[in-house]
Amino acid sequence: ITILSFISTLLYIFLRPHVNEAIPATVGAFFVILSGSVTLSDLGVIANTIGGAAITIIATIVMAIVLESFGFFKWAAEKLVEMAKGSGLRLFWLVNLFCFLMTLFVNNDGSILITTPILLMVLHHLNIKNKQKIPYLLSGALVATASSAPIGVSNIVNLISLKIVDMDLYMYTAMMFVPATIGLLLLVALLF
Repeated sequence: ITILSFISTLLYIFLRPHVNEAIPATVGAFFVILSGSVTLSDLGVIANTIGGAAITIIATIVMAIVLESFGFFKWAAEKLVEMAKGSGLRLFWLVNLFCFLMTLFVNNDGSILITTPILLMVLHHLNIKNKQKIPYLLSGALVATASSAPIGVSNIVNLISLKIVDMDLYMYTAMMFVPATIGLLLLVALLF
């Protein structure tokens, strides 16, 4: 029943794209609970494991909405355009630096939530064709995601994984900082 509910939920979401995804996901979750595959005590364990990460994502979404309402997105887009001075190469490096810094200040999901609308404003302002937007948007998303690897708190998946394996942030950073930083530098070099 669990696998059938999962597949049915996915098919419904893909075949009915205009229906809010929460509806089939909720129905699928109820079927899984009613079938007994997941008990109420299991739900408590799941909530305890991912609760902090869920709150982080919700807080990040709220922060993005607040920043947008203050005009931060427009201001940041104008500053990026101004700093690029008409150079596509300079814009590429600024986009990657901006996404890296946003990941350090918030998290990779927050960085992507905040930087994507800003980058779209920048690229629209510069009248860049759709095909030419892809390298900037893709590199920004990849750098934001890779930037979260050296620091455990910058990635929601890291937080959940650390809780599951009972590892603290210090140990994670000690093990991951050097290889993840090298990986990030190689990624940026490959994107360039």
